[in-house]
Amino acid sequence: MLSSRTSFGAVALLLALAATAADARTARLRRLVVVGDSLLAGFGSGGLVERGRPGQKDSPAAFVARRARVRLPLPAVTKPGVPPPLVIRDQNGNGRLDPGEVRRTKAGAGFRDDTDRRAWNLAVPGEDMRSVFDEISPTSLAGDVVGGGGVQGRDLLKLLILGFPLRAESVSQPSLARELDPTFILVWLGNNDVLPMATETNPSAVTMSHEDFRSGFRRLLGALADTGAEMAVANLPDVTNVAALRHAAGEVTQCRTAAGAIEPVASDDLLSIDLDRALLPVPPCGKVLRSAERARIRATVAGFNDEIAQAIADVERTRGVAIAPVDVFALVDRFLDGIDVNGDGTADVRGGYLGGLFSLDGVHPTRTGYAVLANAFIEAIDARFGESIPTVRLARVARRDPLAHSRFRPAGEPPFGVIDPGSQDVASSFDLLFQRIEDDAADFGSEIEEALSDFFNPF
Repeated sequence: MLSSRTSFGAVALLLALAATAADARTARLRRLVVVGDSLLAGFGSGGLVERGRPGQKDSPAAFVARRARVRLPLPAVTKPGVPPPLVIRDQNGNGRLDPGEVRRTKAGAGFRDDTDRRAWNLAVPGEDMRSVFDEISPTSLAGDVVGGGGVQGRDLLKLLILGFPLRAESVSQPSLARELDPTFILVWLGNNDVLPMATETNPSAVTMSHEDFRSGFRRLLGALADTGAEMAVANLPDVTNVAALRHAAGEVTQCRTAAGAIEPVASDDLLSIDLDRALLPVPPCGKVLRSAERARIRATVAGFNDEIAQAIADVERTRGVAIAPVDVFALVDRFLDGIDVNGDGTADVRGGYLGGLFSLDGVHPTRTGYAVLANAFIEAIDARFGESIPTVRLARVARRDPLAHSRFRPAGEPPFGVIDPGSQDVASSFDLLFQRIEDDAADFGSEIEEALSDFFNPF
């Protein structure tokens, strides 16, 4: 029979071994690289910043890296952000969310906190299946900024994320991913090809054909397969689930066709939250998503997802690279019913504006929403590769997330025009983002000039 001292020592040893195992780095992900768009970048509430509500440190990729105990160098953006995120300003002090009270309250732009650090999270907000292959020349772009030349906002954002440390060679997400010699890659791209169907309330607003998407996605996975790294690849959500859309809910009961005829609007038809209030109470019918149109959008997304699944299967078969599929489509469907974050059997957060899962721009997740997405990646990786990466503790994240329990959460639908028109345009959010970056290019001048000086005068 063991003595109490021996028993205590054995228990302590077992606990120590268990703790060590739980804290161990996941070797498979030891050199984790990320390819994607704003959703893997940690963009939220209309802005990109290292620490925010949410910030880059709250991206699904950053959560995965922390839970796997591996490094993920970020292209960290300093405050106020690029651009500064939206906030709520209760201007009349009534404690309710009124039209125009979601706005940007800061001017200017942040910059990379360290231009000598090479990022491994390469995700670029606004990237789509065409632009992901577009290369930029970092030193040439930097020279144009310093010299006052015209620089497109999309390219400047790529410079901010992909272009430092400065280099003469042209770069893109796929080319940098190959250079970084990853052991594992997180991939989520294509969201911006389908999002306009929702934000423009137009099922025809998809940015590319089914055939072009097929070839683009296969080209992307093929390029990443050149690294020999295993991957986790996410599919696309039904974009009509975003909180940037709200139900007509009896506030809009009719719409006007282009010919001037009046048609009824069902209470569960969808309209943009930033609908111009001057168009009320009978907006153009083109501003309304009917049930049949929502079904068309869902079918388009499902078709793209079929191509993603087939591309994954083909790359695994022909290139010998193992890939974990991540079913975001099914997960975001669950947002509508809500997510139980504390395990008590009831939904604590849900979709809808200020429901806890979408940030103030109505498109990108909150810190809590990103944690839910991170768990989908973790569970897919664990299932496919036999890993035991612990999932994110959602209740803890939600407790510290002010957007998961905002006192401004509306009892029903948010008011039309909730976002100040001068701060954000849901229908063309990334076009406006790129324009803001162009307008703020002068704010980057001194930092870029210093980086150029370091590049050309290393001694």
